[in-house]
Amino acid sequence: MLVTAHMGALLGMVAAAAAWDLATRRIPNALVGSGLLLALGFALGFGGMGGLTHALAGAGLAFALLIVPFAQRWMGGGDVKLAMAIGAFVGPSSVVLILLVATALHGLVALGTLLARTRGWLTQDALPLGLSLALATVAHVAGLTADISPLLHTLP
Repeated sequence: MLVTAHMGALLGMVAAAAAWDLATRRIPNALVGSGLLLALGFALGFGGMGGLTHALAGAGLAFALLIVPFAQRWMGGGDVKLAMAIGAFVGPSSVVLILLVATALHGLVALGTLLARTRGWLTQDALPLGLSLALATVAHVAGLTADISPLLHTLP
């Protein structure tokens, strides 16, 4: 039941964020803020202080990894906040993997966008990162991504 409710909330949040980002090129603060609070609530309620620490580590790592791209204007604040909320749901090692997969997916979206622009099918410049984050999260929840936590334990 915990996994179903926890992952259902995560998938609902990323689906809404992706849809909103596609439609408006924005991800609402209310959506990612409530998702973050829900993730922290799940973590504390079902994992105690250890669970809360794990969730905060996931959110903090997402922030640390994305603050420079945000500062360089390579991504929007909503994308960073969405990644932080995802990190709170899945923890630090999984958020790293989700961000790597999302980056690869976003590269494919960029190539597709470039092709569509050269053919005159698309005129928009903004590429919604929320969709790539959502797809990477869905892939992770579905078990289509590898667990990298053993690799992290081997680092000095």
